[in-house]
Order: sequence, then C-alpha cells, then structure tokens
Amino acid sequence: MKQKIKILLVDDRPENLFALESVLENDFYELTRAYSGEEALKLLLREEYAAILLDVQMPGMNGFETAKLIKMREKTKYTPIIFVTAINKELEHVFTGYSVGAIDYMFKPFEPETLRAKVSGFVEIYQNHKLLKEKKEELEQAHIKLSFLAKELEKTKSLYEAVSETHLDAIIVFDENGKIIMANPATQRIFQYNGISLTGQPIAMLLPFFQSEGYVPTQQLIEKQGNRRDNSQFPIEMQMAKAYLEQGKDTIFVCAIRDITERKSQVAELEYQATHDSLTKLPNRHFLYGQIKQMVEKNDWENQAFALIILDLDQFKAINDTLGHHMGDQLLKEVGYCLRHVGSEEDVVVRLGGDEFAMLIKNSSRPHVIEVVQNIQRILSQPFIIEGKSLTVGHSTGIALFPEHGLDEETLLRKADVAMYTAKSNGSGYAFYSEGLQQANLDQVMLMGQLRSAMKNGEIELYYQAKVDMETKIVAGMEALVRWRHPKRGLIFPDEFIPLVEQTGLVDSLTLYVLNEGAAQLRQWLDAGFNITVSVNLSARNLQDEWLPEKLNEILTSHQVAPELLTLEITESFIMTNPERAMKVLTELHDMGVELSIDDFGTGYSSLAYLKHLPVNEIKVDKSFVMDMLNDKNDMIIVKSIINLAHNLSLRVTAEGVETQEILEKLHEFKCDKAQGYLITRPLPSDQVLQALENTEWNVRKVTLSE
Repeated sequence: MKQKIKILLVDDRPENLFALESVLENDFYELTRAYSGEEALKLLLREEYAAILLDVQMPGMNGFETAKLIKMREKTKYTPIIFVTAINKELEHVFTGYSVGAIDYMFKPFEPETLRAKVSGFVEIYQNHKLLKEKKEELEQAHIKLSFLAKELEKTKSLYEAVSETHLDAIIVFDENGKIIMANPATQRIFQYNGISLTGQPIAMLLPFFQSEGYVPTQQLIEKQGNRRDNSQFPIEMQMAKAYLEQGKDTIFVCAIRDITERKSQVAELEYQATHDSLTKLPNRHFLYGQIKQMVEKNDWENQAFALIILDLDQFKAINDTLGHHMGDQLLKEVGYCLRHVGSEEDVVVRLGGDEFAMLIKNSSRPHVIEVVQNIQRILSQPFIIEGKSLTVGHSTGIALFPEHGLDEETLLRKADVAMYTAKSNGSGYAFYSEGLQQANLDQVMLMGQLRSAMKNGEIELYYQAKVDMETKIVAGMEALVRWRHPKRGLIFPDEFIPLVEQTGLVDSLTLYVLNEGAAQLRQWLDAGFNITVSVNLSARNLQDEWLPEKLNEILTSHQVAPELLTLEITESFIMTNPERAMKVLTELHDMGVELSIDDFGTGYSSLAYLKHLPVNEIKVDKSFVMDMLNDKNDMIIVKSIINLAHNLSLRVTAEGVETQEILEKLHEFKCDKAQGYLITRPLPSDQVLQALENTEWNVRKVTLSE
C-alpha cells in the first residue's frame, strides 16, 4: 500500500482543526493535529511533513515564531507553510507571514476548494523537491564512487581529482594500515590542522573510534565523534567506502565527513524552546508531563513516591493591570528564581503558564512536603523590590501525591489544581487533595460561570448593619455588606463568592456596583429625612486602580451625595500589595472628602509602622479580639491598647463583633467611639434594618431637608 502524505495542522482551537480536517481529509493524506507551536516543533523532530497549515494567533508561541523556528532547521526549511487565520489580516501581518517563510497566507473563512487546491499544489511541489533532493544525493554518491574508484586513472591522478572536487565536506583517504594517504583542505579546516599536512598520520588521530571498531564500510550516514587538534571532540556525520586501486591489491578507504556541530546546536535549541518557558527559563508544562510520565513508569510505588505541587499567585492580574506587564514579567522571573532555590537539586520547578508554577518533589512524605511549602510561603511572603518598587504578592498551593491521588500525569495535575483552587477559595494557603474537594471544586466552577450574569440580573443585593455612637446612642452609619441571592441556591454569603470574584477579574465591576447601589440607598435615606452614612469595603485591586477616585466622584455626583457621607473600609494587608500606588489612591480619596477606615485592625503584620502615614479617619478593631475579650486577658489588652493608640493619633475607633451587653459596657469603659455587631442589628436588607432599630435603645437621627 502506498504510504500516505503527512500534513501537519496547527491551531489551539479544536473546532478550527476539525474544520481543516473536514476539508482536507482523503485517502491520500495523513492529517496530524498540534494544539500549539511548541507541540508542532516536537512533532517535527520526529516526523517529516509535506505541508504545514499554521494558525497565527496562539497562546504561548505564536504562528510567526513557530514558522521562524521551523525554517531555521535544515530538515524542515523547505517544508511549505500556509498561514490560516481569522484575524491578523492587516498587510503588515501578511508581510510578516511571508517574511518568516510562509508560502501562502489565507484568511478564515476560506473556500474549501481553494484550500484543497493550494494544499495539493504545495504538496506536489514539496514531493518534487524531495525527489530532486534524493536524485541529487544519488548523483553525489555515484560521483564519489566514480571519482574514487576509477580504475583506469593513475593512482596519483585519481586521488588528486577526488580531493580537488570536494568542497565543504572533509574527504580522507587512508590505507589498510590506517595511514592517511590524502586529505582535502576541508579536512584541515574542520579538524583545525590549517597549513599542516596530514599525509602519513594515523587516521585514529582524527577518528579515534576506528581503534575499537575497525574499518567497516557504511551504506548510510552515521553519527560519530571527531577529534580536533586540541583534543576536543565534536559531532560528525560520516560515510565510508572500501576500494582497490588495482585488482585485488592496494586496499584503500575513503571517508566523507561533515561537521554537524551547528545542526546539533539548532536541534538542541529547538528542543529547549519546546520544553522551556521563554520568560523565566524554567521548564514548561510539556516538560512537566514528560517528567511525571517518566517517574511513573520507573517508580517503585512502595519506596519512591513523589508529590506534585501547583502554585498560583494571588492578585497578580492587579499588578499587571496597574503597573504594566513589564513589572508583572519581572515579578514572575523573581518568583521563578526563588522557587528554584527552595527544594533540593533533584526537585523539578516549572512554569505552567501565566502566574502558575509547579514543583515535583521526589520525597513525598507529608511532613517533608509541608516543610517545602512552608519554605515557599516564608520566601514569597517577603516583598519583592523591582525597579525600586516594593511588591508583595500572595499565593495559593495545591498538592497531589503519587500514587495516593493518581497514577498518571493528567490525574495528578487535575487533582493538584483542585487542591490549589480550594486553598485559594478558603484562604488556607495550601491544601492536599482529598476526594471531598472534587465536588466542591465543581460547585465553585459553576458559580464562577454564573457571576457575570448575577449582577446584570439584579441577584447581587446589599444588606446593611448599623454602627452606633456609644456616647449618644445614635446610629452613626450603616456598613453595606454584599449578598448573592442565587435563583437555585438561595442566599450566598460573601466568603463563598468573593474569592471567585477576585479570580474571574470582576472585582472592579462588583465594587463599582456596590458603590453605586450604596450611594443610591444613601440618597433614599437622606430624602426620607435620615442622617446616615454608608460604609463600603474595598479590595486590594481597588487600591491599585488610579482611576477609582474619578469613578467614585461620578457615582456620588450622579446621586447627589456628599463625599463625607461615604466611608471606604480598607484592610491594611491590601495596602502592602503596592504601598506607593495604594497611598496615592488613598490620598486622592481623602482629599475628595471621603472618610477612610482601616478594617480588621490588629491582624496586619505592619500595623503600627504604616498607621502614622495613612490618611485615615477611623480604625475598626477586628472582631476576633472583641468577641472573646471578657474571657481572654490578652484580647482585652489588645483592644484597650488599640483604642488608646487610635485616640492618641486623633482617630475614631469602631469595635466589630459586639454581641453581648457586657462587651458593650466594657468597650464604653475603654471609651470606644462606636460599636457594631449582632447586639445592635444583624445585617438586614435596607427596608428592614431601620425597622429593626425602632424598638431598641438606638435612635436614628432625623434631619430636615434644609439641614
């Protein structure tokens, strides 16, 4: 049966590959898929293709970069490349496609008959070129044999003509005793004996493998090691023939030798690019797959288990969006460098893509893996100084163990990813995979897909919890707390879906939504005669958005709400992501007249160091200290100290988590300014929260419109 013609189809979208296959599929073609430029390069190292259909826009290595590398390789530089793209139709992109070696450039959607005709024509050209190449090689071999085995020519003349007709390749003639009879100039150049005669020297001086293997003629090209004058070895491609100068007498051997150092280097470079990340120089996902597969196949499951760790950076998109991709790239390099020096030399560190990294730990005992993870946490928790800026980035880690959690690379990667996602969602830092995580992860994925429509459909609601002035017993304000009223799952609390909001990049949209809804509600209360302020929480990403003050001003103006009636609550640890950028945004908000409050105070590692520099009006004592202060002496000391510190800095203090009358009285004794908690009101919808306060000791201040 006639061998099928191989054609390579390269596109990161399966539907595009299916479309190409449906057009080109016939009995004469063997169609091969590749989902990325890297995968295509690996296939080209193993197989020869008559044509390549290549997409331009792909993640990782794009089509232009892939084509350029293909054309650099000797074996594939004549393979026809056809770019097929739905975008990049501008003339400059088309020119780029041809400049990197494409033979044609087609746009989607294309006419099937046109594509079939072009592929058929290019395949025929490639086959003709291949046939010509084969004929040329046959002629060259015939020429060598004729040149060196011409019996009717005199011995000296035949040798001279054989040598004079060679050019780049080394031609060496030696006798059965291994003495060189003649060597052409290329031999002297390749073996670095320029100007030195090699006649009479032993052939083993140049080709030492003859000493152990003897003089065996070869029918095909073989790869060996040559020996230069300085005794350094280099790769060669060689073919050797045996001949006689006279019938049955004077046996000679003729070697044709080519230096393939450059070709080997190019192949090695292609292999490196196919298995390594161009930014961090770490191995990539393809390399990781191969390593896991190799370890699984060679492993003694009882004694040589291993662990797969997947690490994902938190809030990395905010750094990219606010400081630029250049800073993001520098941060990724620094993280990659740190990870390389965390484990042992046997451990493998790779970049999976984006802000995701992975590690293979050969010793998978849980205590050892935990030790490695804790080392990672310790190192990555330190600020990175990049171009004079201090950047702090969090991370989440998932761990899967072999063979406990899986017996192949796909399963281990999937389960490590599930564990990582769980760690990110619950803020635990790291998590080992367990069967219970699988369904929970599926639920989270489904919620992520529904988040965008939730805001459009009005499913995101604001609940309000009162903050009261402890001296006057007047309601001083309301904190807006977001809830998701899911059509099937009912009320979902923020600790379940806010991490998803951060991962899907909807933080900015949700914050603006809450600010707008909060301002609208504030306007309604003002119109009803209630003198109330509203507090809204900001995220780390919001503090890196230089346009936030302008956006907020537009919202306040549209609802005719004075800036001083709005309080923005920030968590101090969020400021540390990029202190300079956060301080600039906070200063602009403060200058607008917006009140600023530090939420969860006392939980940040640098509270005192940064407090004196922040343009804030209020501190909120974290409820973890307040709720148990009557039973824990240390908590009481902390609460009292925070109140005194804030008052010394002319700041107001609000205590969260006030649930009993005894706690309220103790806070009043400490001269705390405001209180917030279940004792006063639970978080309630806007139409219920004022109603809940009617029969309490807390009064809502009313004003006339003239006020």
